[in-house]
Amino acid sequence: MSVSSPLTTQRVSELVMANRAIRAPYYSKDQDEGVRFTDLDKGLQWGADAIPALLGLFRVEQDTREDYPDGWVGFALHWRGGTLRLDFDLISEPEASDPVIVVTAIAGREGKKTIMDENFGEIELPDQVPTEQEWKDREKQYQKARRNDDTDGSAAVKAYIAALPGWKREIATQFDEIIQREVPNMRRAVKYHQPFYGVKDQGWFASFSAFSKHVKLTFVCESYLKPEPPSGTAPERQALDIKETDTLDEKQVASWIRQAVDNPGMNW
Repeated sequence: MSVSSPLTTQRVSELVMANRAIRAPYYSKDQDEGVRFTDLDKGLQWGADAIPALLGLFRVEQDTREDYPDGWVGFALHWRGGTLRLDFDLISEPEASDPVIVVTAIAGREGKKTIMDENFGEIELPDQVPTEQEWKDREKQYQKARRNDDTDGSAAVKAYIAALPGWKREIATQFDEIIQREVPNMRRAVKYHQPFYGVKDQGWFASFSAFSKHVKLTFVCESYLKPEPPSGTAPERQALDIKETDTLDEKQVASWIRQAVDNPGMNW
């Protein structure tokens, strides 16, 4: 499926259940109008409603804005009573059979019968509002499918990195390339809304996440690394926080990667 193919709510659900959906690692507070479903203070936890909403879209439209050529917009009723607008891109990789959905924005909209949207005008809402239990069940269905997915997640990780702004994307790309050089047989996956790196049937040994002022490179190991990274609270959460003005010490990071891959701290 190319990014220009027609997209339906059913096709979105299929991609989500095939573990082909991720949330871009940023959030803009001004996206909410009247109803706020997200918490800026929780960093990567923004968009906790993204997956259940994608599985419950009642309308999907191609983004009409010129600067969003791969963009789509979907609408879903929330169990709290408001409406979620989800902006997302479809990112296709040449070697991948299916595109990856990258949710780039989530916005709350007020309205009981209709809502007004700046791009699509007045939108009539469905009568049936999902219950809180139905919302939770959607998340459980997705998590079950995600756990059973044993395919390589390189396309999702690359889409995640591409969604990062500026210097954060550069740091993430450096980290990804170091791991690729040091562990050619590694596998990628987006787990817990952040990229992970592992060796099949051995375990996961590294991950990274992006925050407002730094990128956290995490080394997932059974034992403490030498020398110990400056951040972290346990062997499986040893970390290096990189700010915009920092320079990544590739030699040291490569050493930590080699140590971690020999003793992964998270089961496959």
